[in-house]
Amino acid sequence: AGGLLLALLCGAREFTEESTRNAFKNAGLSHILALSGMHLSLFSGIANFTGKKSGSIKITYLLQILSISFFAWFAGFSPSLLRAFLCSSLTILFSITGISDIKTFDILCMSFLIQSAICPNHIHNAGFILSYAALGGITLFSSFFFRVLVGISPSLASSSLSTSASAQIFTAPVSLKIFGTFCPVGVIATSFVSPLVTLFIYSGLALILLSLLIPILQVPSGIFMNFLYTIIKNLVLFFSKAPVWRIY
Repeated sequence: AGGLLLALLCGAREFTEESTRNAFKNAGLSHILALSGMHLSLFSGIANFTGKKSGSIKITYLLQILSISFFAWFAGFSPSLLRAFLCSSLTILFSITGISDIKTFDILCMSFLIQSAICPNHIHNAGFILSYAALGGITLFSSFFFRVLVGISPSLASSSLSTSASAQIFTAPVSLKIFGTFCPVGVIATSFVSPLVTLFIYSGLALILLSLLIPILQVPSGIFMNFLYTIIKNLVLFFSKAPVWRIY
């Protein structure tokens, strides 16, 4: 459990079991291990919750900026994480200045231009391309897929599936071109695994803090985290057995 938590928090995958890393890849879930918007939004969400408790919008914005800046510095500015950091920073900046009518796709385009200018070496990086492709697909197509799916499935499931399907529209051609493979099952697998990984990260952070304050909780915390890890691992291994599209 500790190895997976470390991979999710700072991108250090060498402590995660090789079989688990390969299972994430074969199930089309590599994006979950890649530091990006999902991880950054967790810390931003914690800061937003804490700031709102203070009753000051200025403190809320300050905490959000500090939290995403610290996480990006701690984890390292990989191409995908830098994209997430720029998008989050721009969103906070527009909120501070009172600009509320700007679209997510416009923010993504601004982030693309800024990142291309300050880090031109990222342009040919697979993580950079897949990160922008995934978010581009989500912003352009998720509402369409949601309207189609909401009539035949629960709202929560429709939202998750529409997001996954939209991301796959743009990333599938890129994945086939760069890696020669594509995992269609990733659309469904993400809907099941992503919520569990979110719970895993929040639980890990909370239990680390509690264990430092109350050392007697270390053993039960470890048992609970390994229980969550076992569920996630077995679920990922299950989806990794699905057929993979290959072009070479």
